[in-house]
Amino acid sequence: MDTVRFGKFIREMRKEQGLTQKQLAELLYVSDKAVSKWENGACFPDIKVLDALAEHLGVSILELMQSERIREPVIDRREAELVVKDTITRSEEAERDRRQMGKARILFFASACGIVYLVWAGVRHLMGQSPGTLLSERAVLSLPWYGDPVVFYIWAGILSVLCMAGAFVILWKSDRISEVKIGRHRVKSVLTILMDMLVVLLLHTYLSNIANNEDQLLKLPEAIPVNAYITTLDGTRQAGIFIEDQIVQGIMDSEYVQDVNLNVRLKAGFDEVIPGEWEHLNLFLAGANRLEAAVRNLENADVVWNVGEDSSILQGTEAKCVVSKELFEKNGWKLGDQITLCQYYYYLKDPKSTELYADPLETTVYEIAGYADLKARWSLNNNQVTPDILVPFSLIREAYQRHDIPFYADSVSFSLANTLELNAFKQEMKELGLQNMNPLSRESTLNGVALTVNDASFIDSANHLRQVIYAVRAFFPFLLVLIVCVGYLVTLLLLNSRKKEAALLRSIGLGRWRCFRIFFMEQLLLVVSGVVLGSVCSVILQGNYGADSALSGCLVCVFYMLGNSLAIWKILKVSVMEALFQT
Repeated sequence: MDTVRFGKFIREMRKEQGLTQKQLAELLYVSDKAVSKWENGACFPDIKVLDALAEHLGVSILELMQSERIREPVIDRREAELVVKDTITRSEEAERDRRQMGKARILFFASACGIVYLVWAGVRHLMGQSPGTLLSERAVLSLPWYGDPVVFYIWAGILSVLCMAGAFVILWKSDRISEVKIGRHRVKSVLTILMDMLVVLLLHTYLSNIANNEDQLLKLPEAIPVNAYITTLDGTRQAGIFIEDQIVQGIMDSEYVQDVNLNVRLKAGFDEVIPGEWEHLNLFLAGANRLEAAVRNLENADVVWNVGEDSSILQGTEAKCVVSKELFEKNGWKLGDQITLCQYYYYLKDPKSTELYADPLETTVYEIAGYADLKARWSLNNNQVTPDILVPFSLIREAYQRHDIPFYADSVSFSLANTLELNAFKQEMKELGLQNMNPLSRESTLNGVALTVNDASFIDSANHLRQVIYAVRAFFPFLLVLIVCVGYLVTLLLLNSRKKEAALLRSIGLGRWRCFRIFFMEQLLLVVSGVVLGSVCSVILQGNYGADSALSGCLVCVFYMLGNSLAIWKILKVSVMEALFQT
């Protein structure tokens, strides 16, 4: 049956019965839009309503099927059976077509959601937010396959492409896009694909440039480590000074600090030293938490250790020590021997003075855990002498606390755990009471109150990278506009010669939207092909940058098709007669 003829017949019979579309729809328990579609020839009614439709229109079922009044004798039974069979077949085809279109819409919607998500994720990434924040930490932990955001973006991109491909296959089989004939314009199709590949390569280069600079910024702390140490206010001394215990504790507790080197220097003598007999107080003791804190460049391998011992003894509170090789050989000691040391601590009677005094701290029995040539590793610094014995820093600190003696460290140095948090670190140190070093200060004391941070090189490099990243990101909106313009101009040039084709389609009764859909679907197939090929080439040539690789393809597809659509609409706005008779 002819849908147009069928619809016209229904309209005529409805008017003869004096019914409106809405009244007829109410009688059939369908919507008035369904009746309108029947009368416009868009589709056939369901076979279940044919009997009721014929009854309310005042015609027989055969008249309804033939779409005309039967003036002659009724047709024979065989012909009626053929008409009924044809009607049933068309109704089933229409129902199957509706189901297929429903599946295509769902696939297109899923693909669109995937593309929108990837664009949104990439834009957030470009605006400086980490891709890892796109899902909450709890959600990430609940998805064992997530692991790395790159994997999630790749899966989202693959599923989006598969959904779109499935929708195209359904439309193609249902003849909904059978008008698309890419093969008729091979050269233009190839040029469109090549142009899309080029745009994807350029955008991928742009995004990978941002990713590379961000990666360099994240790796900058490893490339340019930042070290800091406590000095006097004028910066002339960083060892042999007095650093308050609250500052020492604050640095040890700071999350911005790592590899802390702590040192406290004492005078010592063997056994018991009677005050006044200073000639027996002839040893220099260094309480350190690490070997390099006491003697620069001294490593674990430079020490001859007793069995089962290593440099970790300096991080504990056991009474164990490392002695100089000279002292070890001179006294004929053996590893594991015990020595008794009478320890004196340094202090200042006047905080503004540089004159040192010494008082007894306590006498401790130490076990010799190892020995090393300390003089060979010692580099002179601020007139400091080579220590004779190294003992645990925490052990000496506890001794001060047991005797209610104010504790002062001799030197403190460390490195930053994350130099990208340099400002937060400096603010925390300021709250501890540390000041900026002032070379012009006239205060000549031994108080360790200033913080010196060797961050000039890091700051210069970090600022340079940040300026590059901000400058490149600022160009991003203009780049998207440029992609739209490229899509518009390229499509306009390639499709300009097809104005007559568009006019012919319009002249045979196809509406502008129908013609637009035909050209749009054709271009969409070409653009998606070019984007996929371009993305593959980008990953092969420039490497996979996760979100950036997925984002470059999605952005080109979305914004190129935007310009493409504008060009197609402009072509279809040309007058049909003007296009047909244009020479």
